[in-house]
Amino acid sequence: MVENLFEQNLLWAVLAAVCWLFAARGARRLATRPHSRALRRRARLGLALLTTALLTLTVRAALAVALAAETDWWGATDFLLLAVAPQVAAGAVVTWLSVPAYWRLTGWDQGARRSGVPGAGAGAGVPGAGAGAGRPKAEGATPASSAVPAPVPSAFGLAGPAGEGTTTLTETGPAAAEVGSAAQGEVQGAASPTPVTRSAAADPRLVVPVRVGGVAVGLGALFTLHPPAPPYTGFLVLEMTLLALAASGLVLLQQRRRAAVGVPGWRPASRGRRLVRALAVVTCGALLVAGGYGLAARESRLPDRMATAHHHAYDTGGGPGPGAAPARSVADLTGPSTGAADRRFTLTASARTVRLASGETVDALTFNGVLPGPELRVEKGELVEVTLVNQDVTEGVTVHWHGVDVPNAEDGVAGVTQDAVRPGGRHVYRFRANRTGTFWYHAHQQSSSAVARGLFGALVVTDEARQPTPPDGVDRTVVAHAWSVGDTRGGGSAVRGSGGALSGRNGLGGDLRTAFGDDTGERRERVAAGTPVRLRLVNADNCPRTYALTGTSFKVAAIDGNEVSAPTDLDGTLLRVAGGGRYDLTFRQPRGAVRLTVTGDANAGAGSQGFEGCGEDGAYGTHGTRESPSLILAPDATAEAPAADTDAPLFDPLHYGTATGPRPLTPGDDGFDRDFRMVLGNSVGFYDGAPMMLWTVNNAVYPDIPSLLVQEGDLVRVTFLNRSLDDHPMHLHGHRMLVLSRDGERADGSPWWTDTLNVAPGERYEIAFRADNPGVWADHCHNLDHARDGMVLHLAYDGVSSPYETGASTGNTPE
Repeated sequence: MVENLFEQNLLWAVLAAVCWLFAARGARRLATRPHSRALRRRARLGLALLTTALLTLTVRAALAVALAAETDWWGATDFLLLAVAPQVAAGAVVTWLSVPAYWRLTGWDQGARRSGVPGAGAGAGVPGAGAGAGRPKAEGATPASSAVPAPVPSAFGLAGPAGEGTTTLTETGPAAAEVGSAAQGEVQGAASPTPVTRSAAADPRLVVPVRVGGVAVGLGALFTLHPPAPPYTGFLVLEMTLLALAASGLVLLQQRRRAAVGVPGWRPASRGRRLVRALAVVTCGALLVAGGYGLAARESRLPDRMATAHHHAYDTGGGPGPGAAPARSVADLTGPSTGAADRRFTLTASARTVRLASGETVDALTFNGVLPGPELRVEKGELVEVTLVNQDVTEGVTVHWHGVDVPNAEDGVAGVTQDAVRPGGRHVYRFRANRTGTFWYHAHQQSSSAVARGLFGALVVTDEARQPTPPDGVDRTVVAHAWSVGDTRGGGSAVRGSGGALSGRNGLGGDLRTAFGDDTGERRERVAAGTPVRLRLVNADNCPRTYALTGTSFKVAAIDGNEVSAPTDLDGTLLRVAGGGRYDLTFRQPRGAVRLTVTGDANAGAGSQGFEGCGEDGAYGTHGTRESPSLILAPDATAEAPAADTDAPLFDPLHYGTATGPRPLTPGDDGFDRDFRMVLGNSVGFYDGAPMMLWTVNNAVYPDIPSLLVQEGDLVRVTFLNRSLDDHPMHLHGHRMLVLSRDGERADGSPWWTDTLNVAPGERYEIAFRADNPGVWADHCHNLDHARDGMVLHLAYDGVSSPYETGASTGNTPE
């Protein structure tokens, strides 16, 4: 429901802006109609359009209130304050002043029908005018040849006769008869509107509220499409000031216009003159837009050098601010520096063209010349040493250990925990594998393009002492990834990342092919019936992927490297794995064949992802006609595996398994030490000088998102609310997150630990973690295109600083 409210809120914001644009234009041009019948018709049309505009405003307000109620109000504060409140105020003024004035000009009121004049009397259409025609002449009254100007106050402080700021009270007599005769001609449509009627149509009380309402609705649409970062008080004051200035200026202009049209014999400007004025307005508007474009592009430029750890203010989450604790450097928070390593690996990064099993080629970046990089397997408790060598990757390279809680200096994020390794350089990582599970490693220097091109691989930590693999067992790691094949040098049509679709930053061209490893087709393995099987699924892409395992029942044994307590059998259930996420599946091989495949995510053919993001099925771009990659396990080569049921229910970790013992991370009587709220959104704007779709946290982009400040030992709660139109797999480095609830529904199965949580559009998650790994940690969306385009912040421990910098001149570009 929340997702629909967000989408409808955007839709109605644009619809309301369009309706008010036409309503404001119609109100301004009402007095220029060439004859009375046209004026009356235009008044009726204008009233209908204004009523429609007010209805759109009502729907918009109702949606915003519903959205606020669904998100405990904090999730829609900006909409309510900056979009809805000023618009509702403007709509109330329009209803009070403009609607009655319009109504009097339509000729629908009873007084107009009796007198034959569009309005109630000779002063028809003038708010506050007397209905002199037909009124009995008072004894001793002024002769009928005169019209007595009587000042009548108005809502805008205006008074006076038509053309002079006062309202004319007309009495009976020859003058009234003359006006009535002219009015009869107006009704028949044979004459031009009288000055009195034109004056009424140009009344500031009719025109100005509608035009100011258009400005308010336009600002509301702007703040909806591009909401500002909190606090919102300053923006609200600025908005109200602009509306007040607009109202004042429009009142003065409309007074002059009313005076002009009230002069007998007034005629609208010629078509040529109107064209010249229109061209002048368009030229001024174009110059303003161009100036604003250039200013916005310049202001969005990222600094050439920037201290990552302290790039902006802190969000303390209700806890104490920065203290005077002795400063520790990230560079000092290393793994064991002494002692012989139990396992040593060397990863050599190089650029090369790689041929997939299908025969198609990939313009790749590789570890050790293969796609994906080599699988690293270690035992729990072992000291691991990995030497990274950059052979010729010109952008530089690092290695991040995704899901492994390594010491901060070993985390491998360029500009945060180390400098990127340049061509010919090397870097050594040392850490102890303290937790079993399925993990992966990948580059974190220009990660959006480096990972897309192949700088990643699987990391598996086993515990043979506690969970020995049966001698005849099968343990397979299945890494899914979409490769860009064919000609990728020109940017192609399949640009990865909606930001790249606008800006071309790090976009990859060519066609996309989803593969298991380097195999885009069907792969078969012979597995004897009764064999225990463990499949380790790794989604090494940006978007969530939906998997189907058919031909057997199975258990989800682990999520993101965390064992599930008391898992139960699943059959005919689809698995949706976050971008960067991992699921371990276990089963015994049946007598028939078992098929693992990706559903709804065929190898993508050529097509631009554009603004579509991941789409409902988690695929990039448009879908091709080829088969999805499949892994078939069968006792013999002829067994056929059943096809996947794409309509099967989705697996829900929130209620899966059984909790044993007390729930972890339960706060005491004082509650959580820190409580953060993160609204995940998107807007159109500029980033580093280029126009693109921005991906925001609390309406801000990196480096303007405050760092989350914690102290070691804090129990922290974070609430994610996805107010955008795409999935966001949120990844916190160096820590495990425990899911507490989703959309207000508490998690009651096995404790759901994760390091990469997919927050779908409209979803709201509460998670908790213990701040037990000091450092400065990246916290970002693992749709790496989103991270590249702004959705990055940091978790900063009080008293810890980083000596590293990011920026073009430093050579460090983590995303």
